[in-house]
Amino acid sequence: MLITPLQTEAAEECLRRNIPFVLYAMPGQDTCRFMASLPNSDGECRHSHTDNADSFFISRFIADEPYMAGISHDMDEGGIIDFIASCPDVKGAPSAELPYLTSTRRISYNQAFEGMTRRLKKDGGKVVLSRHESIFTTRHLLDSALDYFSSSPSTFRYLTYTPETGIWLGATPELLLETDPHSGEIRTMALAGTRPSDTEESEWDTKNLMEHGVVVNFISDILRSHHLKVDTGGTQEITAGAVTHLCTPITATGTVNDITAIINDLNPTPAVAGFPRDKAISEIDYFETHQRRCYSGIVGVHESNEWHVFVNLRCAFTARATLDGAEGWLFNIYAGGGLMPDSRLDDEWDETDRKMSALRSTLSSPSSAVTVNPTKAKILY
Repeated sequence: MLITPLQTEAAEECLRRNIPFVLYAMPGQDTCRFMASLPNSDGECRHSHTDNADSFFISRFIADEPYMAGISHDMDEGGIIDFIASCPDVKGAPSAELPYLTSTRRISYNQAFEGMTRRLKKDGGKVVLSRHESIFTTRHLLDSALDYFSSSPSTFRYLTYTPETGIWLGATPELLLETDPHSGEIRTMALAGTRPSDTEESEWDTKNLMEHGVVVNFISDILRSHHLKVDTGGTQEITAGAVTHLCTPITATGTVNDITAIINDLNPTPAVAGFPRDKAISEIDYFETHQRRCYSGIVGVHESNEWHVFVNLRCAFTARATLDGAEGWLFNIYAGGGLMPDSRLDDEWDETDRKMSALRSTLSSPSSAVTVNPTKAKILY
């Protein structure tokens, strides 16, 4: 069973009591792991790269506020149940982060698109434009998580709460970096270029091929700057729900003195920010009308002395809420697309819609009441 009854009980107790926890499954695995840990004396869950214990981490997008929250493996599902039984009144502070009640307006997206592509047509490069969709659902969060995890077996799947980030649910297909201490290899991928998975086209268009090439070159150059030997594999197609991506596996070998320095240099890649990176991040900060928060940041685990770091995609920020007397969950689902000089507005909007579709469908199960743009929802603390 992907999520066991005891893990469900532990996660529900943590959600009720604002106790930091994570429930996650590695790509290809059909079982979840649970971790919980209490905040420090300042009420924080900062992640330490120097701690060799098993841990989970999640960060905000770098243009918002660079910050790495973390959860140590202090307690498993049985441990947190026992802890709560011994301290029945334990309760942490709720997150100060709140989901948006309304979705990104189409007119705001259009204006950002026009502003970004105007500069791209003049100077070249790439910028990733994102948006979010606000949804209220009466479906239970753990039921949604189980279905979302089960429908995305090749991704890194997680449900987490920290006081810094609030509650996040995701199933990301994009590996930023993983280490193999046995072979000494560092593995990563360039995942960029997107089209509908049901397309009848046999060849990829120039826009997507160029977008993909920018990411391949960026990642390879970063790894070489750390004096590593880089091997670029053949480009493949990876289907994730309603979209198919171009994916090039990349392997690096050599002496690594500081793996966290490589992670920091890679994040964010042009796949979620753009290129040149500093210019793209500046334009994202200027044109996007929302904060990305943890969307397109990094998420992953350090376990058994191995790093597994992913780009936080196909994810949503959520909080408990009520709407018209019904209790449920308010979600902000995030998605973005890479803009190139020849990008077309409707194509880019439709691409983000397809990327949101899997999680939107999960929240819209037949037994759930769903409201888009729930402006009258009240968030519960």
